[in-house]
Amino acid sequence: MLTFWVIVLVLPLLAFVGGRLFFRERMLELIEKFYVSRPVALILTIIGWFWTACECNAIGIDVFDSILLKGPTHGVFVWVLAAVLSYLTYIWMPNNLPVRALTGIFMLMPAEAFKVTRPLVPASGFAPVHLLVVLIYLYAIVGMYGMFYPWRIEKAVRWLCSRKR
Repeated sequence: MLTFWVIVLVLPLLAFVGGRLFFRERMLELIEKFYVSRPVALILTIIGWFWTACECNAIGIDVFDSILLKGPTHGVFVWVLAAVLSYLTYIWMPNNLPVRALTGIFMLMPAEAFKVTRPLVPASGFAPVHLLVVLIYLYAIVGMYGMFYPWRIEKAVRWLCSRKR
């Protein structure tokens, strides 16, 4: 499972850096297409909301359970809410939605990844898993920032890709 998280977290970064170094113009084109892609926005939004519903369904805090009507609806309301919120987010927030949805997924990744990395962290000293944990925290920070300021993330990525080597 650790290999899965290494691939999920490191491979996109390597692809981005490689694209930036060797195919700068093509990378800029792909990034601009990503920023305005409605199908990508829809897919990422659905993934984000349903992953959030899964986390809310599993969290087991009484206050959340009462708000999400888990008792009376046996948990069905959480999934209906995810579907409704996916649709409403897609129609009401089209600007910057691919970036906002992707950074929302960045915020959800640590909860799952830490389930795998936590048993591997030694009680003292350094282990290679610490590098992965740092990367996970960086994803979460970018996710938190990107949820509220997606246009700044877009601007930063444009700036990184448009600069000469």
